[in-house]
Amino acid sequence: MGTTSQPVTRALADFVHGAPGTAVSSRATDVVKQAMLDLCGVTVAASDEDSSRIALTYAQAQGAAGSSAVLGARTRLAPTLAALVNGTAGHALDFDDIGLGAGHISVAIVPAVLAVSELVGADGPAFIDALVIGYEVAHRLTTMYTDTRLGPYAAGYHKPSVYSVFGATSGAARLLGLTADQTAYAFGIAASQSGGLRANFGTMTKPLHAGLSNRSGVEAALLAQAGFTASAEILEQRFGWHDVICRGEGDLDIVLSGLGAPYAVEEGLIFKQYPCCGANHYAIDATIALMRESGLQASDVAHIDVWIERRNLNEVLVYPWPRTGLEGKFSLAYNVAAAFADGAITVDTFTEPALQRLSAIKDKVSVHAADELPQNGARVEITSTDGRVFGREQLILRGSLAEPMTWPELESKFRANVRGRLDPSAIDDAVEAIAALDKQSSITAVTEPLLG
Repeated sequence: MGTTSQPVTRALADFVHGAPGTAVSSRATDVVKQAMLDLCGVTVAASDEDSSRIALTYAQAQGAAGSSAVLGARTRLAPTLAALVNGTAGHALDFDDIGLGAGHISVAIVPAVLAVSELVGADGPAFIDALVIGYEVAHRLTTMYTDTRLGPYAAGYHKPSVYSVFGATSGAARLLGLTADQTAYAFGIAASQSGGLRANFGTMTKPLHAGLSNRSGVEAALLAQAGFTASAEILEQRFGWHDVICRGEGDLDIVLSGLGAPYAVEEGLIFKQYPCCGANHYAIDATIALMRESGLQASDVAHIDVWIERRNLNEVLVYPWPRTGLEGKFSLAYNVAAAFADGAITVDTFTEPALQRLSAIKDKVSVHAADELPQNGARVEITSTDGRVFGREQLILRGSLAEPMTWPELESKFRANVRGRLDPSAIDDAVEAIAALDKQSSITAVTEPLLG
């Protein structure tokens, strides 16, 4: 069981309040630009998803007009609800980035920072600074574990809801200029709203986790600014976050080791090629590559066997075959079937027509747990109708830290995501504004063309 002798909550609050604003490196700035380009694209792309539309309808029903843009929705809302809607939409397709040990990190922090930036009229450098601080706090909380699938994740919590809610709070607190005392209270408020249950994977509530992380972060910071109080030792005290959410596991002292030196975001983020759970992606890549290299057509395939790490198969990709499109994002067999039948995984893969069509070939795919494969990896074996066997082990993925996407690749993904949803001139304006994020006098230069 982990214990701490340090006032971790206060130390993090001091850091959020007092870290020098000039400390953000050019590398950190570049990663933030990449994250913004990618997340804004997938958010706009998801603007007509059911979860996004329902979240927006709910928010508008609250009479919540305000200063903060809802991307792709032609409207502005109060910061808490803009953060809720953008966070939910940003994760609706499961096409957003992963990284820093916190899982889907940008989507659970960026919408909060974006909403508060527009509330306070922040410029580009202030936005970048707040986001780097938010990433740092979320990441540092994951360092208690040698494997971030231990602790809260193993207990059934979703990592963005557990860790990134403090990142969203930190970014909002930074922009609002909260004192260290107020920031500690904001952490206390946010901690009581952390959670997010993995049982909701494959439903609309999984993306809502990201929306709630952002809303809670903005709400906690605004309440603390207004004088609302909470435990100022929420991370370390008895019945606090570490004791309850983490069950006392992990070494909380490690959280403060190397804080901001260098900033974690400099490591980079993992950007997705496919709009589904990342645990599928190595198998998808292997299947598509095998089909291409072998020259096989879908009708030539007698059977496919796929192996991935046991925990990913048993704990993450939990649907043997999906009943809905959202469940399809967490079904290894389904994604492999789509990969060999269609040669691609797109937003349309997870629709009712695709489900019906691919169900005809589901018996051709068998999935297996492997103990010898790493967390990030897959092995695929295709048997053709004439008895030939083709195999491939996939341990590298485009978009990963080992093989990062370039800015032109991310721009192509962005343009594909927003095509038909934004005017061509607005698309160009958005790309140009994000590329020059560190030079913008107002973050509205980024949000205005993205409204739709």
